[in-house]
Amino acid sequence: MIRVLKFLTARRHLQAGCAAIALAAVSAIGAASPGWAQDITTIKVLNWQPGGPKYWDALIKAFETENPDIKVELETVPFDRYPEVQGPYITTKTGPDVMENNSGLELYDRRSAYLELPADLVESAGKDLITYSGGCLNFDPKQACYGLPFGYQGNVMYYNKAVLKEAGLDPENPPKTWDEMDAACKAVKAIGKTCLAHGMTGVFPAYWNFPEIARNYLTEDDMRAILAGKMPWTDPKMVSILEAMASIGTRGWINANSPSISMLPDGADIFSSGNAAFASTIIADAVNWQAFGQTLGDENVGAMRWPVLVPDAPLAKSFSGVESSVFGVTSWTEKKEASLKFVKFIAGVENGNLLTSLGGGIALNKNVDPALVPKSQALAQIREIIKTPTLHAGVLLSGQEADALARGWQEVTLGRLTVADWVARMQVALEESPGKTAN
Repeated sequence: MIRVLKFLTARRHLQAGCAAIALAAVSAIGAASPGWAQDITTIKVLNWQPGGPKYWDALIKAFETENPDIKVELETVPFDRYPEVQGPYITTKTGPDVMENNSGLELYDRRSAYLELPADLVESAGKDLITYSGGCLNFDPKQACYGLPFGYQGNVMYYNKAVLKEAGLDPENPPKTWDEMDAACKAVKAIGKTCLAHGMTGVFPAYWNFPEIARNYLTEDDMRAILAGKMPWTDPKMVSILEAMASIGTRGWINANSPSISMLPDGADIFSSGNAAFASTIIADAVNWQAFGQTLGDENVGAMRWPVLVPDAPLAKSFSGVESSVFGVTSWTEKKEASLKFVKFIAGVENGNLLTSLGGGIALNKNVDPALVPKSQALAQIREIIKTPTLHAGVLLSGQEADALARGWQEVTLGRLTVADWVARMQVALEESPGKTAN
C-alpha cells in the first residue's frame, strides 16, 4: 500500500510539473506571437461630435470597455463642412464603417450609403426610446430604417438676460409675439447691439428657422403633405412662410453680415460673445444651453419658443421636435457586426446617461437616470417647451429644397431676389427632388 501511495504521489507531482511546463510554454509563445492575442476589429466613425469632445471621449471609452474586441477611430468634421466630406465617401463607396446624419429626408436622400438595419435590432432598440421614426422611411419604424438616434432635437430661441436688461427690457419676460419681438429688437439696436444673432448659409435656415415660422401656417397634415411632395410652394400657406422669413431681414432684426455667414459657428459666436440679445438655434448637440451658459453664465441664459405670428394657429405654441442625428452602418463596410454593435450602443441607456450628464443633450432612452439631469434654468425651460411637440417641418425638406431655401433667403435679404421669384425657385427644387417622388 505504501508503495502504491508513493507511486500515485509521484505521478501527481509529475503531472503538475508537466502542466506547469506546458502553461509556461503557451505563455511564452503567446507573448512572442501576436496571433495568440485577442483579435481587434477597428471601425471608423464619421461624425460632427454632437455633445462635445468630453462626452465623445467618455462614449468611446464606455463602448470599448463593453466591447474589448472593437476599437473605434473617429473622423470628426465641423457640422457646416460635413456634407462636403461625406459626399466623396458616398460617391466612391469607401471610407467609414459608421456615419452620422440628420434624420428625415437628408438621410433618405443618402440611404443608398447605408445598410437597412435588421428588424430585430430596430425593435429591440426602439422599445426603449421615447420616440423613434426619423431614421426610417416615411417616418415609419415598420418600414426600412437606416440609423438609430440617441437624443432629442428641435428649435428654441435663446435670450441673454443681461442684454435685455441693458436695453430696458424685462429679462424675465421675453417677447411672445412677432410685434413684441419687433419692439424688443428696436430697443436692443438702440444700445448698439444685434437683436437676433443669425447666419443664413448652409442647412441652418431649413432646420433652425423655417420650422418655427411654418408652425404658424401649417397643420400636421400639411407637414405630411410636404414630406410626400404634395404641398406645392405656390400654396398660400407656403408663400406666407417665405414672406415672414424675408421680413426678418427687412425689419432689421439680424446682423448685417447674416447672408454671408453660417449660423454655426459664426452666428452663435455673436450671441455667445454677449453682443446679441437673441439666437435661434437648437436644444442640444452642436450648440446648446450648456455651451451658452459656459460663456455667458447660466444666470444670464434663457430659452423660449419663437415669438408667435398667428396666435390662434393650432401649432403656433408647439415645439418642432425630432430625433437628433442618427448613426447608420455604411453599405460598403466589411465590419458589419462590429458596426451594428456601435449603432446599438448609441441608442442604449449607458450612452443616454453620458449624453445627459456630459453632453448637454436630452436623451431619447426611457431608462436614463433622472438624477443626472443638470441644474440649469435654460434646460428647465426647454424641458417644459418640449412637452408639446409637433412635427419638425425642416427635416421634411429635400436636399434640393433646403439648398434653395438658404440661397433664396440670402438673395432676398440682400435685395437681389423677390419673394415671388423665391417661391418659383422653391417649386422647381421640389419638382427636382427624387426623394419626394420616392415617398
